[in-house]
Parts: sequence; C-alpha cells; structure tokens
Amino acid sequence: MTRSAVLILGLLFLAGCAKHYAPQAAADPYGFFVGIWHGVILPFSAIGGLFVDDVQIIGRPNTGLWYYVGFGLGLLTLSASAIHRGAARR
Repeated sequence: MTRSAVLILGLLFLAGCAKHYAPQAAADPYGFFVGIWHGVILPFSAIGGLFVDDVQIIGRPNTGLWYYVGFGLGLLTLSASAIHRGAARR
C-alpha cells in the first residue's frame, strides 16, 4: 500500500470515531480517558463538525474537571507529536 492510501484509511478510521454524543451516554458520562481520546481526535471532530451537525468537539455529557484534564492531555499529546515531527524534519 502506498503511504497516501494508509493515511486516507487512517483518517477514515478516526473520522468514524468523531461522533461524541449518544442519548444513552447520559447514564454514563464521559470521563478522563475518553477526554484524552477526544483531545487526540480534535482535528477530525472539528472538520466533521463543519459538515455534520451531530459531531461536537467536546463530548456531552461529561464528568467535568477530569474530562477536561484528559482532553487537555490529549491535545498536548497531539501537539507534542506534531512539534516533534516538525523538529525531526529540520
């Protein structure tokens, strides 16, 4: 497989995970580890949110502080890997 085909398949896989809200989630709100995942897939959720009304960047309902701490760690992981890749190319 070519590199672009692998990238496209990976993006499709992650985009399938971008829908956050489900009505049954009210009984079991999103927590710390789901917050990490939502932080990592933020770019895909943001793009999906432009085209589909059901896709949100922040998962609702969530547990509050610990969800947001996990979300921040997910964003840090995403941005740190992007910075590391950019520094490695120079």
